[in-house]
Amino acid sequence: MYNPLKYFTEEFAKNVGDRAKEIMTFLYPPVTMYEEAGEIVIEADLPGFDKKDIAVRLEKNSISISAERTISRKGIVYVDQRPEKFNKRIRLPLEVDQDVNYTAKYVNGVLIIKVPAKGIRTIEVE
Repeated sequence: MYNPLKYFTEEFAKNVGDRAKEIMTFLYPPVTMYEEAGEIVIEADLPGFDKKDIAVRLEKNSISISAERTISRKGIVYVDQRPEKFNKRIRLPLEVDQDVNYTAKYVNGVLIIKVPAKGIRTIEVE
């Protein structure tokens, strides 16, 4: 028998789940950025991604991080908020040296990017 209240409740729940996933894709991944020893260090939490599927791009004053994965689901899915792909652009607070190599490492689900900052030097105090 057709139950309109049940139908609209299920559709509403599905719509809320879809919106939550869109918001997570916008906010994801959580990022910490700090300066250490003349480098800008960016740490991004990316659990569940394979490092071959992660792309990092240094632009004039920003870093772009993008990744894509396939999540296999078995059975009936009731809630799905894990993003399959994302593209996040992080504006850098300092000018970076484009001529120097930068590094990115992916260790235990955390992407660590180190970019040398232009014009910053550590001064030793005697």
